[in-house]
Amino acid sequence: MVTVGELIAGRYRVLHPLATGGMSRLWLAHDEVEDTAVALKKCALPEGLSPDEEDVFRVWTAREARSFTLVDHPNVVRTLDVLPADDAPWIVMEFVPCRSLQQVLDESGPLPPARVAGIGLAVLEGLLAVRRAGLLHLDIKPSNVLIATDGRVMLSDFGPAVTSEGVHALAGAGIVLGSPKYLAPERLLDGVALPESDLWSLGATLYHAVEGRPPFVRASTTETLLALAEETPEPPRQAGPLTELIVALLRRNPAARPEPAMVEAALRSVTGQPAAHPDLHPEPSARRASRKGGLALAAALAVILAVAAAVVVLRPDDRSGTPAVAASPAAPARGWYWYVSGTGMRVMLPLDLKAEESGLGLAAADYPNGPRLRAEPLHPTPPNLIEALTEMERLRSMGVPGYRRIRIEQGPGAAGADWEYTAVTGPSEIHGIQRLINRGGQVYWFSWEVPANAWASELPRFTEVMDSFQAPPGG
Repeated sequence: MVTVGELIAGRYRVLHPLATGGMSRLWLAHDEVEDTAVALKKCALPEGLSPDEEDVFRVWTAREARSFTLVDHPNVVRTLDVLPADDAPWIVMEFVPCRSLQQVLDESGPLPPARVAGIGLAVLEGLLAVRRAGLLHLDIKPSNVLIATDGRVMLSDFGPAVTSEGVHALAGAGIVLGSPKYLAPERLLDGVALPESDLWSLGATLYHAVEGRPPFVRASTTETLLALAEETPEPPRQAGPLTELIVALLRRNPAARPEPAMVEAALRSVTGQPAAHPDLHPEPSARRASRKGGLALAAALAVILAVAAAVVVLRPDDRSGTPAVAASPAAPARGWYWYVSGTGMRVMLPLDLKAEESGLGLAAADYPNGPRLRAEPLHPTPPNLIEALTEMERLRSMGVPGYRRIRIEQGPGAAGADWEYTAVTGPSEIHGIQRLINRGGQVYWFSWEVPANAWASELPRFTEVMDSFQAPPGG
């Protein structure tokens, strides 16, 4: 039993309860070290588990919870810490004054399609950040979509298992967790969790937002759950231009659901933002294997695709950035090439980013509709990367209209730091990231800016560019 005023882990003072639902309870607490408000979540053991199953649940929920800290994105509530406990871990999260989408629907009823599409875009961006961390969410539903008082939409409250290994371990113990009304058929029928399972739950959430109810009102009995998992929900009646997308996301076959880029294009078209006409009817044979392949196949494909994304053909005469088409099937439409600067700095770029020498590094742009990239070594080398980015922000943001800092913090790896922001330049809003990384004592600066409405689709390309970076020999 948790009491008001109790001190957790010698640091977090419990102030009052925030919410209770499902398997978890949430309290507002004061972090007496950082002097800030945090949210404390405690997961309860599911009812009906045997002692052995309870042991599996305790071990894996603590292990999985630590994975949450890998996700850092403005559309995802941050997990700050995981505290071990005898029954289940405490999860420390940032506190965001907000209402859940469920509360909004309860108070206001169904929402218009354009507003739902905007919420869906923010949830999708958060979901893509979860994917980039190698995780799944597995509990997307209206009560886990938060609308902050400043208007930001955030995805919260990951499921108890967020990696394929965790899902497999719990399923092996007979534990399949999630909210039945928003649970993809493959999870109900086979206990299989795929990235496409989160897309199904997104579709069910969008359905609820426009209709005022979920696609299924599923009972808790096993027989009813399995019977409904075999059915196809009725198309929504109030979704208007969102109808086709929602129907596509709720397809029973995971391989037949649209890819995230298609989902983004469809949502943008409903919000009035420019986007190519989405093809919501992908060819299943070109997609990830169906749910019958199971978790092992899904994990294997993820590894193969991650490796393939970095494979390119570098010919002997490619010293000046001559394009070499990528051999990888991960980017068949665009291809990649190696660019080598005059100082020997090497980086892999998409074919549509034409690079040229700029100082000691490179400049590449697909302006005005695509990304702008710059990279070069910094001289002198700054001793503190966070302080260097903070000073860079001070100098570069002065007088910039609509400037908003998203974060300045330690970046990927111990020897890096990121400054992420949005601002208005000319007629449009940009979303950018400035990254400093230390290689062998030399700090390299990377700048990546894109139109704000293309951030979600372009960020994976920046990640691949950064993963390919090679410092000059000896540098």
